[in-house]
Amino acid sequence: MSNQSKKSFIFRILVGLLVVGGGIFWLINSQHSAAEKVLTVLPRFSSACLVGVVLLDSFQIFLMALRFWFLFPKENRTSVRNVFAAISIGQTMNAFLPARAGDFYKVATLTPKPAKPDFTILTLTGIMAADKLVDLSSFLVLIFALGSYKQSLASINFGTPQTWKLIALIVLLLIVLWRFFLAKRFLKLTDWLVQFVRGLKPLLAPKQLFCALSVGIFVWLAEALALQQLSLYQNYPITLTQSFFVLTVLNLAIAVPISVANIGPFEASIAFALKQLGMPLESALAIATVHHGLQVLAYIICGGIGGSLRRWQRSQLK
Repeated sequence: MSNQSKKSFIFRILVGLLVVGGGIFWLINSQHSAAEKVLTVLPRFSSACLVGVVLLDSFQIFLMALRFWFLFPKENRTSVRNVFAAISIGQTMNAFLPARAGDFYKVATLTPKPAKPDFTILTLTGIMAADKLVDLSSFLVLIFALGSYKQSLASINFGTPQTWKLIALIVLLLIVLWRFFLAKRFLKLTDWLVQFVRGLKPLLAPKQLFCALSVGIFVWLAEALALQQLSLYQNYPITLTQSFFVLTVLNLAIAVPISVANIGPFEASIAFALKQLGMPLESALAIATVHHGLQVLAYIICGGIGGSLRRWQRSQLK
């Protein structure tokens, strides 16, 4: 990363932090009575609790990198250090930049330069897709194993008319794209598809898949334990099953990023889920706000470590 790129990256982080701070300032000023109630319960979080949650969130980011590393083809596998640097910086970018820009950074950074014929940027994109599938699969394993899907399931409606309209619109869009754009470029698309599918091959390797799934389970457990820790200090402890119910609602709410750092949907979804479990709104909002803030802080810390690792690596190559 050049000096100009580093300055741009730092500038974006600062802008993101200003947006987060501005949102909190707006909430305190415009929703004064609600904010007062939240502020009264915030002191319940001890410094030990906050440090513990930041460590859990940071450990979660390391596990994300390890899961991604396991999905690399063995003949093209890089070091865990390189993958951690790319994943940590990418996650930080995702927290502040739109359109999942951090995911593009991860793929672009980890692509060999010059690219190998059997390991291109499309292959890395395939590995990224495989990582998302493993991530989802490990989450589903946990929510079904723990029975979290049964927790207030009636409060989440998956079959609304809007959902089916969206599915129909996506299908129609794919048909139009194929008719007027994709069909003419079939041969080129086939070549791209072959490179992309090459990145999905680790899903067919039992040992790699098992390792990635196992690490993926611990990724989700780290976040669930962080929620449990925060709930405990609000004197409303939740079970692991309930924690995964909260995470289910959260991930449904932020599946499509519509704001910087998911500010708004993140807090609202956690507060909604915790309120469904009988927690007072002010405590639920306090947990949601602190959890999100500490998660972003962990991204920044790990992103800083990742940036330092990349600079150290470049200095070794000179």
